[in-house]
Amino acid sequence: MRRLQWWMRVAGALYLLQAVIAAIVLLPIRVLGPADALPRAAAGDPTTKLLVDTWILFGLEVGVVGAALLLASRVPAQARVLVGTVLGLELVRGIGHDIYMMVRGYEATPFVVWIVIHTVLIVTGLVFLRRAESPGLRAPVDARAS
Repeated sequence: MRRLQWWMRVAGALYLLQAVIAAIVLLPIRVLGPADALPRAAAGDPTTKLLVDTWILFGLEVGVVGAALLLASRVPAQARVLVGTVLGLELVRGIGHDIYMMVRGYEATPFVVWIVIHTVLIVTGLVFLRRAESPGLRAPVDARAS
């Protein structure tokens, strides 16, 4: 259970870092978007405002997931559904989105790096979740307490 707890803390911190990168620093727009996207958004261009607003909302959502992971890491035995949800997000919103972006013609290098990160999170999360669910690792149940 201790490893799952630490996985949740590391994943939660990574999600909070992503939140800052997406919602505050706006790094994805600066790196992937048009060079003039932020000035155009500031000038009121509706398309680029939507781009900025979408990345900010995404960052806030990722931040909520990160905070939930950190809070729930205090009771990892009761947070298995949250961990499963995060693993699903890593697969679909993580790897799936990265593949989609590469297919759409974006520079592959940052997406390949993120695919590696998502894969490490998924594999380690599954391993620690399964170990935490293993009957041999659970505390013995006192039948008299029932």
